[in-house]
Amino acid sequence: MPLGIDIVLLFALLFVSIFFKGSTTEWVVLIVLVVPFLYFFLEGLYRKVTISHEGLVIQKLFRVKDLLWEDITHAGHLIIRKKVYVLLTTVKGFHIVSNAYENFSGLVKDICDHLDKEKVEEQLMEQIEHPVRDISNMILMWVAALVICGIMVTKFYPLS
Repeated sequence: MPLGIDIVLLFALLFVSIFFKGSTTEWVVLIVLVVPFLYFFLEGLYRKVTISHEGLVIQKLFRVKDLLWEDITHAGHLIIRKKVYVLLTTVKGFHIVSNAYENFSGLVKDICDHLDKEKVEEQLMEQIEHPVRDISNMILMWVAALVICGIMVTKFYPLS
């Protein structure tokens, strides 16, 4: 949600810059900011993991990966600071799912329940009971929204 608010605010700032008080440099900088923000927003909007009895489906923007339970040979994890990654090794390669997904603990539990115990690392099971939460990206997006609002206020009410 905060990233969506940032996108709306950036478009509003771009609109104000183009039609009211803005230079060409300002437009270019705002367009350069809007494009990656919009891509990350759409990526997050379409990102989903669906679990069924046959396997799991990892959906991302313009990509879909189907993994059958019998094709998964190992489920491990990697923790870097507050970011947790579940590494699913298959016969065709490996796939990564991060704790940026909603209800990550439930997702990990479902994956572990569907796989044989010898395929799952013990430390991965600990993620279910003691999940690592990462709210730093959320805080940064809210700070960005405040900064964009501050820029818009200075557009309408200049300091000098």
